[in-house]
Amino acid sequence: MLKGVNKQILEITNPESPYFEKIIFFVRPDSQGCDDKAIKTEAEKISTSTALRPPKQKRSIKRILLIALYVGLSVLCSTCVAFLLKDFNII
Repeated sequence: MLKGVNKQILEITNPESPYFEKIIFFVRPDSQGCDDKAIKTEAEKISTSTALRPPKQKRSIKRILLIALYVGLSVLCSTCVAFLLKDFNII
């Protein structure tokens, strides 16, 4: 999972994630003197937490009513077109 560490860049490849092929972390200059193992574990912790499935978006009542309005208008328009075509003896 861990590809390599540079003094400024940490690159993690995560083939298990359905969203990401690799993640690149840029290490802060003041953190470069820290232990490499601590930096690696922090990066792995962040990369595994981002690999979770995104939350589902809830549909608001406004959006549901708007969809119902569009469906109703579509049915009304198609009914009007059918009646107009029948009145002109096209069908």
